[in-house]
Amino acid sequence: MSDALAPGAPPPDPGTPAQLTAQLEGAVLAVPGVDTLYSAAPLVATVVASVIATTVEAVTGKPRSTSSVSVSVSEKEGGLKIAVKIGVAAPFAAPDVSRRVHDAITDQLDQNGNPVVTEIAVTVARID
Repeated sequence: MSDALAPGAPPPDPGTPAQLTAQLEGAVLAVPGVDTLYSAAPLVATVVASVIATTVEAVTGKPRSTSSVSVSVSEKEGGLKIAVKIGVAAPFAAPDVSRRVHDAITDQLDQNGNPVVTEIAVTVARID
């Protein structure tokens, strides 16, 4: 039995953006050589979000989430932009792991109906 779509059949629904992100995180973590995922948000944005959350908590007394997303999926003109930051375990070669991460992301997107993707950015943040 083939997983190919029948002609004229609607593509599978990847679910919510959070579900797509979780699917992509799982696909990336399954790649041999990937031992860590880091926040896909730029460092400045992460620090600013943390400061805002701390200030809001101090003023309101209510904790505010500062959870970060390790695979960023955003709409860009013409399609999706996907960014991920990984840590690479020894003895794997970072360029090879990066290519496999890219391929794992495209494979997962193909399973989700092959949405239009304008950019996949894989950043190696650490190498053991």
